[in-house]
Amino acid sequence: MSESVIQKAVEGNDPDLAREALGQIEALLGSSIDQNERVCLLFSRASCYAILGDFVEARRRLAMALDEGSDDPNARVSFDFSTGLFSQREGKYAEALKGFSATLSTHSRQLKQPDLRFMYEDIQQRRAFLSVTLSRFQDAVPLLKEILSFDLDKEVRSKALSSLGLCHLELKLYELARDYFLQAIALGLTAEWSGTAHFYLGMAYFYTDMVQDAKREFLLCEQLATDHSLPIVDIYGWLSVICKRLGEASESDRYARIGKRN
Repeated sequence: MSESVIQKAVEGNDPDLAREALGQIEALLGSSIDQNERVCLLFSRASCYAILGDFVEARRRLAMALDEGSDDPNARVSFDFSTGLFSQREGKYAEALKGFSATLSTHSRQLKQPDLRFMYEDIQQRRAFLSVTLSRFQDAVPLLKEILSFDLDKEVRSKALSSLGLCHLELKLYELARDYFLQAIALGLTAEWSGTAHFYLGMAYFYTDMVQDAKREFLLCEQLATDHSLPIVDIYGWLSVICKRLGEASESDRYARIGKRN
């Protein structure tokens, strides 16, 4: 039962469970003499403090876990990975990306072992999405393509496809952008992408001369704008340009006027 609470707290990033798990960890540490078990518990304790937002204590506990596991060749891997994870949770995205990349480089041999494959895949996912967050689109593309080869759940796969769409849009590879957004929509969009994917798809349609399809997407975006925080002025701007391209002068003027009022 204790191990289940600890695992759920760490994997679910749940503050309430993290508080409960800390008590369970202290009790287990008081009775455990197995070094491997103790090291795992100590790393979990550091993670729980990070989940609770106490990063000073989290890093202090992380150093204690490394000290306890000094004879374990994988302890340093876990330490470096957790350091990057804590930076990501703090919103220090560039620092986190740098840390994950260093972990991958420093521990390449261990991360190729079957028992650490899960950590390698986790690192690559984080590097991929952090690269997108930091607008490093060229770097993100091969990482996103690689993680699509992993056994991902539907939500992560959809996010990766949407992210590839954005990357290719920013790189002006509009046909590829369009195709990735269509794949993401067919799979089912995540909440994060439920509005923006249609906005960017409208742009990709426009730049690939599928202007009628672009109009359809931006009309949909007009409906989604309030609930999905889409930029309504930009939507009307695009609709004005698209209608002008389609020869719909009065509609183009109407959207231009509406855009100026918003």
